[in-house]
Amino acid sequence: MALHHQSFDTIIIGAGQAGPGLASALDGRGEKVALFEQRAFGGTCLNDGCRPTKAMRASARVAHLARTAAKHGVHTGDVTVDLAETVARKDELIDAWREGGSDYYENHETISYVVSTARLTGRDGDLFTVEHDGGAVTAKRIIVNSGARSVPPPVPGLDGIDWLDHHRILELTETPDHLVVLGGSYIGLEFGQMFARFGSKVTIVEMADRIIGREDPDISEAIGSMLRREGLDVREGVGVSRIDVTESGARLHLNGGDNLDASHVLVAAGRIPNSDDLGLETVGVETDERGYISTDEHFATNVDGVYAVGDVNGRGAFTHTSYQDGTILADHLAGGDMTVAGRIPTYGLFTDPPLGRVGMTLTQAQDAGLNVEVAITPGDGVTKAALDGETEGLWKLVVDKDKDRVVGASFFGLYGDEAVQAVSVLMHVDAPASALATWLPIHPTSAEFLPTFYAGLAKPE
Repeated sequence: MALHHQSFDTIIIGAGQAGPGLASALDGRGEKVALFEQRAFGGTCLNDGCRPTKAMRASARVAHLARTAAKHGVHTGDVTVDLAETVARKDELIDAWREGGSDYYENHETISYVVSTARLTGRDGDLFTVEHDGGAVTAKRIIVNSGARSVPPPVPGLDGIDWLDHHRILELTETPDHLVVLGGSYIGLEFGQMFARFGSKVTIVEMADRIIGREDPDISEAIGSMLRREGLDVREGVGVSRIDVTESGARLHLNGGDNLDASHVLVAAGRIPNSDDLGLETVGVETDERGYISTDEHFATNVDGVYAVGDVNGRGAFTHTSYQDGTILADHLAGGDMTVAGRIPTYGLFTDPPLGRVGMTLTQAQDAGLNVEVAITPGDGVTKAALDGETEGLWKLVVDKDKDRVVGASFFGLYGDEAVQAVSVLMHVDAPASALATWLPIHPTSAEFLPTFYAGLAKPE
């Protein structure tokens, strides 16, 4: 960990998914590059986001399969989860990845990797000045990759309890007796199901009328019904008026008069960009009303020489979007023609089974005035799901018939996160939806129903 220079071609603030790749690409072109990270190499995804949660999700899935094995003629007896062992498995994986990445950059002969806060302090002629824990450096170009963080809702009494966020819950080594999750969106649902399978009583409290409100209502309902069948208490259209400390944890007073006594409270109710302590105002970088840094299709801000990639620019709070941001910006700085314009929203909800999503929902397509047809099938209509005995799900394909183009898909079911990527590629290359009619998929797989979906398209009811 050392600064090889005091003045650089590029300073990158944040070693999340976009930063390290950009540093290597620019270094490979002969630039002098400094990469600053104030916390841990790899950003949210590696340390307390995608990878560690999916490692623990895998343990929860194994426990669930063991408990439901009798339907396959397999008998296991009582199934218990040692959370400390589950966390140790997760830590072993994550520590190895993090240390491998940080060791590579800490020992890099030309890239300066520094674990420190870093913030803009103004200009020195044509150079930007950046202050860090050990002093100050300058650069011709600044790339902000500072990510986002959890934000608690304004609930009276919340600050008086030791509430959990998606960072701290990953460090628990004993299973909560009763985990109450504030927020019925992606993070809340994933953790809720996971800890229910670990053995906790779980209640999910969502203020909006339904969970994961950005999805179509029938998808929200299918996922909520699945969670309830697994024993989770999912409450929709319910707010929390205040929280009191109790001997066993916390008492949540719900709007309407009900109370919930919780041993642990997970706050999964939103995130905000890490843009408020970067010194952006010292050089005039603009942010929107939520704090996201405004950028063009090449991630340039309103200030020449300053760029923003990853969660902080508001163009997608996902590992894959952040990583692609870095790829697009590296190409642009090399004179290429890649752009974020026209990027198709693609993501997954990693409950078990997962939801794979690409493009528009049916509701969005109808609101846009498109002449759409839709194909819908329940999970038990997918042969692979029936064979594996995992038939929870609802699969939807949405097509613009006037243009012969798929405009969206919501695949909630076994391997839905994988099957949806066939649709994503079709949309990415702007291929006709009718190509699905002649596609030859492998049997038996979840994706094999895409030609059947296409053949079953009809006007939505």
